[in-house]
Amino acid sequence: MQNLENFVCTIPARKGSKRLPRKNLLPLLDKPMIAYSIETAIKSGLFRDVYVCTEDTEIAELAIKYGAKVPYLMSPKVCDDLVPSHIPCQHLANFLINQGKCIDSLVCLQPSSPLRSVEDLKTGVEKFLHTELDFLVSVTSVDPHYFHWALTNKDNDDWHMYFENKYMKERPLLPNIYRPNGSIKIASLKKLRELGHFFGSNLGIIETPEERSVHVGTQFDFELCEFILRKQLT
Repeated sequence: MQNLENFVCTIPARKGSKRLPRKNLLPLLDKPMIAYSIETAIKSGLFRDVYVCTEDTEIAELAIKYGAKVPYLMSPKVCDDLVPSHIPCQHLANFLINQGKCIDSLVCLQPSSPLRSVEDLKTGVEKFLHTELDFLVSVTSVDPHYFHWALTNKDNDDWHMYFENKYMKERPLLPNIYRPNGSIKIASLKKLRELGHFFGSNLGIIETPEERSVHVGTQFDFELCEFILRKQLT
């Protein structure tokens, strides 16, 4: 069984975003998008501190305004768009360990998942706490036709079924499939260092519904989040 005192909650928030520039700072209703992840982590009451990992001064200032801690600004190389989001989180964990903190588990909350609930986060952490898992991620059910009936092509016009005829069945006969939604990722820090991602063996999941699992990558995703949040206020 894990010890909650040895968890570190990290929110990786780099400056750059090619498809939706400065998305972590975009005003989502009445506050910047990153504020939703910070506030959810704080409201959960699970963590003594919530940390934001960023190379950007403006993001750091806003993170502190909403209650997070930013011990230092990351190197831009650590926050490059080709660097996995867990890398700056691990840098932060190592910094805290060097400061004398005992950390064995890392929680990664991407600010691009602003709709996660306090209950989602509590469920994920509690499951990880009371099991022998090395990794846990939040997932959402996928329409089976999206996956099993995938099409691909070899030479422009040479289209074919990706899985050939294996899954050419009606929807009720297709197996359930889930997609990682990026909202909640938890790992043993030791195993994460060894493997370099959250999808190793001894992996557990919690399922969250579509309306709390939007990952903001485009303007459409952002506007969808706005719509959902406005509906929640009515």
